[in-house]
Amino acid sequence: MTDLLMNLPLKLRRSAGVAVTPQMHRTIALGNQARDERNWQAAAAAYRSALETDPSLTHIWVQLGHALKEQADFGAAETAYRTAAESAPAEAEPWLHLGHLHKQRGDRAAANRNYMRALKHAPDNPDVLQEMAYLLDSGDGAQMRELLALIGREEAEPDAAPAPGEAAEALRQIEALLPRLLEETRGAARLRVEALSGLVRSVRSSSPAAPGPDAQDRPVLVFDVSDLISYFRNARLPTGIQRVQIETIGAALALGDFDVQICAFIESRDDWLEIPAASFHSLARLSLAGNDRGAPEWIGALARLHLRLATSEPIEMPRGAYLINLGTSWWLQNYFLFVRQAKALRGVRYVPFVHDLIPVMAAEHCVKELTQDFVSWAVGAFEHADHFLVNSESTRTDLLHVASMLGHEIDPVDIAVVRLDADCRKPDLVPAHPRQLSHWGLKPNGFVLFVSTIESRKNHLVAFEAWVTLLKRYGAGAVPKLVCVGNRGWLNDAVYARLDSHAGLREHVVMLSGLSDAELTLLYRTCLFTIYPSRYEGWGLPVTEALCHGKVALISDASSLPEAGGDHAVYFRSGDVEAFATALERLIREDGYREALQQKIAAGFRPRAWSDIATDMAAAALRWRGDEPQVQADVPVARLGAWHPLVRNYATTIWPGMRSAEIFRAGDGWWGLDDWGCWTKSHGGRLEIGTGAPGLAIRLCLQLHGIPGREVRFAVDTSDQATRVEGVLKPGEFKWITMTVTPDPTGIIRLEVNGNTSADLAEITSGGDPRKVSVGVAGFFLCAADDRQARFDFIEALTLGTLSDLAFGRPGPGSAGANQPR
Repeated sequence: MTDLLMNLPLKLRRSAGVAVTPQMHRTIALGNQARDERNWQAAAAAYRSALETDPSLTHIWVQLGHALKEQADFGAAETAYRTAAESAPAEAEPWLHLGHLHKQRGDRAAANRNYMRALKHAPDNPDVLQEMAYLLDSGDGAQMRELLALIGREEAEPDAAPAPGEAAEALRQIEALLPRLLEETRGAARLRVEALSGLVRSVRSSSPAAPGPDAQDRPVLVFDVSDLISYFRNARLPTGIQRVQIETIGAALALGDFDVQICAFIESRDDWLEIPAASFHSLARLSLAGNDRGAPEWIGALARLHLRLATSEPIEMPRGAYLINLGTSWWLQNYFLFVRQAKALRGVRYVPFVHDLIPVMAAEHCVKELTQDFVSWAVGAFEHADHFLVNSESTRTDLLHVASMLGHEIDPVDIAVVRLDADCRKPDLVPAHPRQLSHWGLKPNGFVLFVSTIESRKNHLVAFEAWVTLLKRYGAGAVPKLVCVGNRGWLNDAVYARLDSHAGLREHVVMLSGLSDAELTLLYRTCLFTIYPSRYEGWGLPVTEALCHGKVALISDASSLPEAGGDHAVYFRSGDVEAFATALERLIREDGYREALQQKIAAGFRPRAWSDIATDMAAAALRWRGDEPQVQADVPVARLGAWHPLVRNYATTIWPGMRSAEIFRAGDGWWGLDDWGCWTKSHGGRLEIGTGAPGLAIRLCLQLHGIPGREVRFAVDTSDQATRVEGVLKPGEFKWITMTVTPDPTGIIRLEVNGNTSADLAEITSGGDPRKVSVGVAGFFLCAADDRQARFDFIEALTLGTLSDLAFGRPGPGSAGANQPR
């Protein structure tokens, strides 16, 4: 009987995929129940009991470590985690939790070492990658090199090497046939031919020569994607400007007709860092694949990119390259400081792509902070740009107007218009299933589509009022729904208040956001038509999207929209509710009229490929390359008798002669501007001040700021060491120092500002400021040493607290409201 019992099959259970006896399963379940109830002592006792029976259960050692850590028994918890690592040397989880343990105990170096071990076993684990990104700065040089090797596992690009012999000839023959095929095909077939065209170009030039040290043979376009990387920290699915960057740069990389590099300016590194093409393609593909920011593959890709950026060397831009920013840099305080560096060291030409000038031309539709950042950018852009790219003739006109308002003259030759009439459709995209419409309460051809961020400039209110008019006129059954697709922007309280105030409107308006490309494509294909009543645009991408899908766009006649809509859109006078309602009524009620317009679009609208957009940019660079780059070798000239504050801009208007004193900062020894002035880094900062007066004795007054929490000894030297001022700054103290200096033969004063110690603001401030700062500089005043009146004015202003009245670049008489549009 005993032998029979021993040979009966034992009913085993599973714990984390591991077979265990029923008794063991009950013991572990007791531990898990105690864990869930946060009874850590009971959980630890149950897990210990299980391990006494079977010490090979790796996952239970990990659970025991958790229970002990929660009881602050860190030594025992470390032992449990290490036992788990020893029992399963190929698993990452024990090392990950050891890293968490050391991080909690404040040993960041030990945490990094354990995260590194976890990363070796699980290079794609998003938790590991995120932790490494957070704790990266505690690693030593050897660790960083090892980490860089680990994160260099980029996805292989699909492009093959150029085919030799007969294969290469076949490629040339196919390429010769493509233009005729493009002319003879329509709709989806044309999209497939365009995709084939891009593939052929990609294969033909898949191994372009790497950019050399000098851009002599063909232009080198260095695309700055700083704002795209910043956008991905808080969002995944790209919107207008982000999509333009992804599509244009991807097309430029595939063309192979010119050299392309990709970089981002990273504030924590204060430099441009290169992003490999493979990394860019991988992140771009993932961003377009869905809107789930918590997906492990998205988290892992982002963390891997940030790790690469944190450990890589600054990009080497070839001499004469074009640094093209297709997005924005408004929020980067040190951006133009490093534009100057790149221009001076490598002769790089800075070329911003100006999508619009909304904060100046339509400031009433922007929040104050956005306008302030934009004004700072505008002042810096006109000081530093060699050339400009714009998306429309309307934006070109506005750019010239704003330049004139600031007192800058731009040669129109230096502005290239690159229209964004690109084909937004994806040949291989499968639209969402039509049943998705019912989830939103919609039916095919039963709604009008409005794709736009929800903000006052987009004019949702005029759309709502027109719908109210139609509902009153024809009744709810005869009026289609209005589907508004877009994220919340700013200054939109009135939009939502109007929606809440009218029951009929609420029933007829559907607000959607965060849609995938497949869902948005479904809406475009099944809507009656689209509307875009915006008050101001730089281009109007939703208009192009609508036409690409063969749908009529009813749009306002404001700014650039007639360029985007061309002969294929229906227009109404901007802001005219009655005209808008009349146009809506006709499109809704006259099927033949609407269908005739759609046929006209199908017959005549020909969007361009994104490769054409990239080619336009390269062609502009070729036109410009005959000109010498405007390298900032000439130090900007200060104004004698003026106060030059090194502070952030808080102005929301612009005026002739408006400038920022940040342009007198030089080198890499400065942090970004604050509202009081600017901190130097631990190795000190340099000022280069043009006077226009070589040989003239200059009286210079410099206001310094002590670092928080400790005393600092400072030294201010001229570059030739001929003049030196030393002293001590108490914690947080503001102090004036004065010196008489003679500019060099070119009229330039060069100063070095240094402190003997620095402070970690993260340890001092509640906001977690990561900067390590030394002596601060609030600004400087200078005048001729024998100019008694200027010196008296300065002392009087200090006494009366009116120093701002002497400020460099301040508004002159009649400047109030100078940024109002014409």
